[in-house]
Amino acid sequence: MLNIKEKLHRFQSNYRNVHQAAKKAGLTGILRLLWQDLFEGRSLGQWLYLLVLSSIPFVLEFTNQASQHDWVGLFASWTGIVCVILVAEGRASNYLFGAINSAIYLILSFEASFYGEVLTTIYFFIMQPIGLYTWLSNRINGQDQAEESHFEAKKLRLFDWVKYLALTALIWIGMGFAYQSIGSHRPFRDSVTDATNGVGQLLMTRLYREQWIFWIATNLFSIYLWWGSNVNIQGMYWVYTINSLVGWYQWTKALKRKD
Repeated sequence: MLNIKEKLHRFQSNYRNVHQAAKKAGLTGILRLLWQDLFEGRSLGQWLYLLVLSSIPFVLEFTNQASQHDWVGLFASWTGIVCVILVAEGRASNYLFGAINSAIYLILSFEASFYGEVLTTIYFFIMQPIGLYTWLSNRINGQDQAEESHFEAKKLRLFDWVKYLALTALIWIGMGFAYQSIGSHRPFRDSVTDATNGVGQLLMTRLYREQWIFWIATNLFSIYLWWGSNVNIQGMYWVYTINSLVGWYQWTKALKRKD
């Protein structure tokens, strides 16, 4: 196991490589890479999957009988769905949509007084550039992945499972007591998604397949949380659940290719 000094040296070296690669590419090169990451290497089936699922927020919005259109909720739902599909495909551009979605969802959660969601979304927003750096570092600094792959999926060992489940319980209980101390009427219910989202994001940043299990748990509970409140957000989480199952399958297939 690397000691702190060695880890710091590796981080500095990897960061330098990422920075040099970005500087060499320039703004035009970075935009070209973003375009390639978003649009290239996707099969017809993947294109249909992306277009069908990302159209659901528009269908829900324009078939809804509300007196006014919820444009903010629509855009939040659409960016979130595109983001999770890109995650399942292993595309680093997911972090662009993730940052936009986090900013919008933060506003919606605050307006709905879902303070647990507010804290979770702040965490998500902070993690977007960190996750992007980790994915780019993994690619630029050479982690023995195949050339056609955007990422190198990993799987948890038994000890890792124990560690992350313990972290999940710690966040759930800790945040539950924190919400209880400020007079929340449902402190330990609000803290469920803090735990599953927090650990899921960590696993995603570190490229672990098991992130999808935590995302499924988050999505199902979030559907319950938003039930009857915002049709766009409910639809988003239903699509998230479907995509989480697809993501589990795709990342499992990536693991088999690696082995």
